[in-house]
Amino acid sequence: MDVIARRDMLTSVADDLRIAGMTRPAPVAFTFDGATLRAPEGESLAAALIACGIRRLGEGLDPARPRAALCMMGVCQQCLLRVDGRLAQACLVAVRAGMVVTPA
Repeated sequence: MDVIARRDMLTSVADDLRIAGMTRPAPVAFTFDGATLRAPEGESLAAALIACGIRRLGEGLDPARPRAALCMMGVCQQCLLRVDGRLAQACLVAVRAGMVVTPA
């Protein structure tokens, strides 16, 4: 699947997973592993990635057990990513325009 088709697929998934009728800030663009995604500014990065259909955030020691957002409150550290080059927990980082996110 090419990058544009993947982005379009992820965008349509995101619209389906967010609660309809809620007022949100305007969506901003950020990149995850080379794909451009959009999410409301201020939404947690973990929630934004889940809403975009991205569940696998990285590889653990056992490839059969990938890292993912589990606790959503900063306790488990399974959602560790690189945000603009620095290690951060996705559940504790707010989405902002232009951020570059890669697996840790």
